[in-house]
Amino acid sequence: MPKWLKITLIALGIGAVGLIVQLLPVIIMVISSMNAKIEVYDDVASYENYLAGADKNDKNKWSKWDMDESIWPRKITDSMKVLDYKMVYFDPWDKQYLGYLTVEYTPEDYTAEVERLRAYPSTEYIGNYSVTEEKTHELLAINADPYQGFVYALGLGQNRIVYAEQIFCNYMMDLDYTQYIPKDYLLDGFNATADNPYRKQKMNEK
Repeated sequence: MPKWLKITLIALGIGAVGLIVQLLPVIIMVISSMNAKIEVYDDVASYENYLAGADKNDKNKWSKWDMDESIWPRKITDSMKVLDYKMVYFDPWDKQYLGYLTVEYTPEDYTAEVERLRAYPSTEYIGNYSVTEEKTHELLAINADPYQGFVYALGLGQNRIVYAEQIFCNYMMDLDYTQYIPKDYLLDGFNATADNPYRKQKMNEK
């Protein structure tokens, strides 16, 4: 084999190895994404395990991107009638959370809980992820972040309140959130799909 061909083959081999090394993180991420599973928890007995910063939980997994989750009750008490509960976790690339808790209160407890929620320093939310002014239900409290999403509570009538959250990043949710939460519990206009207008706007601003 001519010397020049040997040199060429060696150079190509070195280049190929270098390229593989550079692409390795991407390859690992793709494989990890393909193997990522959507985790669904609906046992309200384990409710505290999935609250951000709770003593019982895995704080790394359930960090919730440091979103303030104090709108949600810290504990499920005997006087709360839980009608429905679900917490969803998905981490194909970055951590994503979707959850809701529907509670029916006694009239006295409902009044006290509404007072607590209305005292919360709610943030501006209209426009984030195409959300419009909430008119379907009474918005009692909301923590909205233009990047990370929403934590909020809605009054459903009949002494019922739903606490809900959609927490994510990169201006979209990778999971089909409509499969895991009643549409009625989403904020009016909410759109966090891959091709949502809000994401396109934000990405063009960069």
